[in-house]
Amino acid sequence: MIRLGLFCVAVFLLSGVDGLFDTQGPSFVVEPPPRLEFTNSRGGRVDCQAEGNPDPMVDWVAADGSPLSVIPGVRMPMGNGTLIFPPFQAEIYRQDVHAAVYKCVATNAVGSIVSRDVVVKAEINQAWI
Repeated sequence: MIRLGLFCVAVFLLSGVDGLFDTQGPSFVVEPPPRLEFTNSRGGRVDCQAEGNPDPMVDWVAADGSPLSVIPGVRMPMGNGTLIFPPFQAEIYRQDVHAAVYKCVATNAVGSIVSRDVVVKAEINQAWI
């Protein structure tokens, strides 16, 4: 039996798209330490970096998983994975910020990873007479 008709041939040329299908979930390049202790006169910072394909977004969350917001002059999660606690006056101390637990979360299309807990403790410099 002979069949007549149109036949379609699809050719995929994948040269030049190396890595297009080479996805990888995030992994930490710099995982934050378990503790960050600093004084109000110096401030502190903690870094978190991750890699993957596609590039992961790196965010900071509270111990309960809620995302961190910027509190001007008190706490600044940066877009590059750094969490900054600027120097502050003693009367600005906030226990919910300066004596708290945080986590770093890296997420891409493949998945997410969560860092260990980072226990933050700010100490107030006392003036002794």
